[in-house]
Amino acid sequence: MGEKWFVNHTRGDRMIEKNSSAEGICIIKKKKYMRIKMGKNFITLNIDVGGTFTDGFFVRGKESSSAKVPTTGHDLTIGFMECIENGAKKMGMELSEFLAEADMVRFSTTMGTNAIIEKKGMKIGLLVTSGEEERLYSVKDELKVSDYFIGPGMIEEIEEEINIKGDIVKIPDSDQTIGAVKKLQESGARMIVISLKNSYWNDANEREVKRLIQEEYPRHYLGSIPTLASYEVSSRPDDYRRLNTVVGNAYIHRPMKVSLYRAEDKIRSHSYNRPLFIGHSSGGVAGVAKTRAIDTLNSGPVAGVFGVKSISDEYQTSIMGADMGGTSLDLSIVHDGNLPFELSHRIEGLPTHIPAIEVKTVGIGGGSIAKVTQEGLQIGPESAGANPGPACFGKGGKMATVTDADVVLGRIDSEFFLGGKLELSKEKAQIAIEKHVASEKGISIEMAADEIINKVEQDIKESILKLGLNGIDTIVAYGGAGPMHMTGLVKEEYIKKLIITPYSAVFSAFGESMMGVLHTYTRPLLRGSRVEDLISQMEMEAKKDMKSEGFVAKDIKFEVDAISYDSKGRIDKFVSAQGEEEEGSVTLRLHARGKTPISTFTREVCGESDPSSAMIGNREVIWGNEIIDTPIFELEKLNKGAIVEGPAIIESTDTTIPILEKTFLWVDGIGNGIIGSKRSDVIKS
Repeated sequence: MGEKWFVNHTRGDRMIEKNSSAEGICIIKKKKYMRIKMGKNFITLNIDVGGTFTDGFFVRGKESSSAKVPTTGHDLTIGFMECIENGAKKMGMELSEFLAEADMVRFSTTMGTNAIIEKKGMKIGLLVTSGEEERLYSVKDELKVSDYFIGPGMIEEIEEEINIKGDIVKIPDSDQTIGAVKKLQESGARMIVISLKNSYWNDANEREVKRLIQEEYPRHYLGSIPTLASYEVSSRPDDYRRLNTVVGNAYIHRPMKVSLYRAEDKIRSHSYNRPLFIGHSSGGVAGVAKTRAIDTLNSGPVAGVFGVKSISDEYQTSIMGADMGGTSLDLSIVHDGNLPFELSHRIEGLPTHIPAIEVKTVGIGGGSIAKVTQEGLQIGPESAGANPGPACFGKGGKMATVTDADVVLGRIDSEFFLGGKLELSKEKAQIAIEKHVASEKGISIEMAADEIINKVEQDIKESILKLGLNGIDTIVAYGGAGPMHMTGLVKEEYIKKLIITPYSAVFSAFGESMMGVLHTYTRPLLRGSRVEDLISQMEMEAKKDMKSEGFVAKDIKFEVDAISYDSKGRIDKFVSAQGEEEEGSVTLRLHARGKTPISTFTREVCGESDPSSAMIGNREVIWGNEIIDTPIFELEKLNKGAIVEGPAIIESTDTTIPILEKTFLWVDGIGNGIIGSKRSDVIKS
């Protein structure tokens, strides 16, 4: 790393000519690449909190290092700080010194996603327009927030009306509104959500309802109750999606707010004097104060996709990313350097107005529980998580997991897990597999462990094929369990290469180091609107927001496009409108990007192919039905150009890479491991 020109690729982005009007948006031009020159010794700390482990990727000038610690579910900030402290030690610095000199701390988390999965969000009271309590602005057969986020008796109607022209037909009655709120509060509501019909066209009635609530329950009283209205969360049409968006945000607002501000307070107490930047699902980071809870959903997997994009750019090829951690497998595709983008991210099947990088998630991970059902052996979707974790962790877990099978087969060295920081119990792994799989099937423990591995790897193949490769023949495997369970894919005719980076086990944190500060603003294009006025409004808002994060005007880059979307909320087309679209169906969008320290790859000349200097011994490993005395290599000691032929095991502090028979790994000039079954597909001159 060091002093470099960093390129933010914006291939495919478009920009509307600023002299266009909403009634004639037809001139669209491509936006050029932007180049940013950064200093020599910037320091960035990039932390990704997953369900099982908290990962860190740290950069100081040309140096980089990583750390992995168990996630502390009861308080994520404990693991967050422990991870940073480990990073500081690897850089030879004290914690406070490390944070005082840091240019940027980025933080992504699955906390919001987990709160939704585990149904641990806030109890919400919902106010809707009279006549909408049952339908909730949906159409036939659509999911509703009452199916998931809103409990029985927690919806109240308000007599009010705004017509589709934005005229106020009926203002909310004070007594009726406050009576509805009191009912919700008495039923246990801890937050009131206001989402009224046609408020997109005119939010006056929503604002009035919020004013009445705050007047009745002032903030300085113990009886005050937080309120959130749809106009505060979404500026796009469609009452149904607006409702889903505001309710989803409210559901996870409080736990996210408490956790993220606590994390910021902790690093500030150690001399960090800049904003804590939070990963957003839309593909950038923003300060805590400018982050909505719903923006953080899936931010960890999205950060990983940025790492995939960096590899796609480096090798100039389309790539699939496959992230397997302790609880899930996240799949993404980067075509020609373009990130997979969806305009209407779904939460538990509910379409919202939240834009996001698209990631497909499957319940397969290293902590996935293996059990025998009437249909046969099943892996997941239940996971042992971090606490108690797999049986081999020795923290009280009793169920058999994929990781337990790896330990039983000798694929994972029980004494070297996490670099020896966590000693695993092979005996407890054997007991769990014996009880829950081997005895059920009437086979040996080793055979049961082998069946578990075969089943999980078959499930991975099926998940990849279901998503569709569309001609892609290269996969980046990452996550703590990704390299362990995907190397066999190169024996399939549709996969030529598997890429494993030195930071595969902390890849989302690594990808996060490539995410810039990004704020996105939208305005509807209505007849009579002037595009230049709308752009000016958004630019002014962006400058205000980014000033609070330490950016001056010259360090902000703007990109503008016009989009319409289909019934599923996907980007339908870049608009060439001549007044044909339904009013309000076209949205003007502005991206404001801050000049940010971003990581990149460096490439060196490859040396000798002999890997013997990295060999650290041999270990008996069960491969299928055969026990083989297998050579073990240390990943960090493999020189660029080294070739390891299978069967072999490559170990690092954070992950294990099994190289199967008749396949091999080549370390290229970047330091990435390229795995294949044909030398011509893998080794380049």
